[in-house]
Amino acid sequence: MYMNRWNPFEDMLTFQRQADRLFNQFWTDLPSRSTGPSWSSSLQVHAGDETWRIDIPIPGIDPQHVAIETAGGTLTIRAEQPADADGNTTRFEQSLAMPQFLDVEKGSAAYRHGMLQLTLPLKDSVKPRRIQIEGVTGDKKQLVAV
Repeated sequence: MYMNRWNPFEDMLTFQRQADRLFNQFWTDLPSRSTGPSWSSSLQVHAGDETWRIDIPIPGIDPQHVAIETAGGTLTIRAEQPADADGNTTRFEQSLAMPQFLDVEKGSAAYRHGMLQLTLPLKDSVKPRRIQIEGVTGDKKQLVAV
């Protein structure tokens, strides 16, 4: 019987590709503007030992008009910029299935200089942890390389 081993690196790359596709579609689907900020399609995912950080450029969108919601393993981002002088309203809504090892319920978001920064911690069950080995008499043993 063949067993697949969990590969967090492959999950990270799959997530990066899916996120790139999602946000490239977002920026492409926005109505074109003759004036105002230029839209960027760059999205960056930074995977760390404890958390993942996702940087999403949202130039020209007031962060008060952005809503981020989580339900189960799905992250939904909604933005609705009120009508401009021409009566055009910018709307966006997209849901993204997050890797199951991220705890989206404990995520946080910050906004600074046109950049939305999502921070999503790893679930405790997938974080590496050290197990102490104790001897019969209660003395701690050490592992020695041979």
